[in-house]
Amino acid sequence: MDLEKLSKEAHQNALEHGFGTNYCSIDHCLMLIITEISEAVEAHRRGRIADIGKAHLLLKDGSLDTAEFELFVKNTLQDEIADIAIRLLSLSGRLGIRFNEIRPCRYVRSFENYQFTENALALVKGLLVTHISIIKRVQFGLHFVQLWADSLNINLEKHIKYKMMYNKNRPYKHGKQY
Repeated sequence: MDLEKLSKEAHQNALEHGFGTNYCSIDHCLMLIITEISEAVEAHRRGRIADIGKAHLLLKDGSLDTAEFELFVKNTLQDEIADIAIRLLSLSGRLGIRFNEIRPCRYVRSFENYQFTENALALVKGLLVTHISIIKRVQFGLHFVQLWADSLNINLEKHIKYKMMYNKNRPYKHGKQY
């Protein structure tokens, strides 16, 4: 995954949709990431799994079939894991993180040895370690989400792509207050 490219795209889309991540505090951004983690837990609890096999998401012109996305992907575990990554990517775009200029994250976790909720909490805890720079916490978060998605057999890059395409056509602030 080209994290720098995706972070610029995610951040630009957030700005275009009124999220104004340049003006919100880091704590505000982190809380919105945590809400996405909570939504992933809820999707997992409810057994909501994307059915990509039934969906014909991409149209001939390369755009996303919104109705198919909403029917087969929206609010599923894969979608919510992608949302976590997109929020992290948007924050990294705001911070101007240059992933190729910082040491790679070497975090390792045996996800299969923990319950889904325990993995979710580990991500939250890692994002909130205040004695580590926000750049390293965002890098950790993205690395964690990629490893977690891999452990769940989720093609994170594909789901990020679909969700970012979907988000481009959503209303201002996605119809929410913030």
